[in-house]
Amino acid sequence: MQDNMNTERFFLERLSEGDELAFRYIFDRYHAFIYSFARRMTDSDMIAKDIVQDVMIRLWVNRENLAEVTNLGAYINRITRNLVLNGMKRKAYETAFLDELQQNAGYNNSTEETAFRREMEKLLHEAVEQLPPQQRQAYILSRHTGLSHEEIAKRMFISRETVKKHVMAALRSIRVYLEKNGNAIGLLLLIIADICL
Repeated sequence: MQDNMNTERFFLERLSEGDELAFRYIFDRYHAFIYSFARRMTDSDMIAKDIVQDVMIRLWVNRENLAEVTNLGAYINRITRNLVLNGMKRKAYETAFLDELQQNAGYNNSTEETAFRREMEKLLHEAVEQLPPQQRQAYILSRHTGLSHEEIAKRMFISRETVKKHVMAALRSIRVYLEKNGNAIGLLLLIIADICL
């Protein structure tokens, strides 16, 4: 037990100095725990993967303060729990969005509803995944996590105006993607515009 704590302390100190190998060690040690906890709580593979990424980004961004952390497991657990709460909000947003789509599309048959929901989830996921990394991050933080442009700017280390440009560009790209790949696209575009703007 003491050896593990000493090893962890060594890697925390190295990470606080910017050592990428130390970061890799911590990632390898904790990513499975973070993913499984987030997956269990949000019931979403995509959100769980995003949470793993967000936890690791926070560790790297705040690395200079990590030498003061006495229990890395508890520290990571706290960050993960906070992000899971945001992930659950995101899941609720996605569910509400898809329910709205189904209501407006007039689906009554449960088999059709399930098929429609899966198709829309897939299209939305694909549309977001094809975005450039900065746009995707800004869009997810804005539309799924519910952060303000000011909060996103601080988190991404960019200006508020740049956040706005990234989100607007992401919305345009998503609309184009859905237009090229979706069914009942006019309805989808209207609903996305109502929810996102």
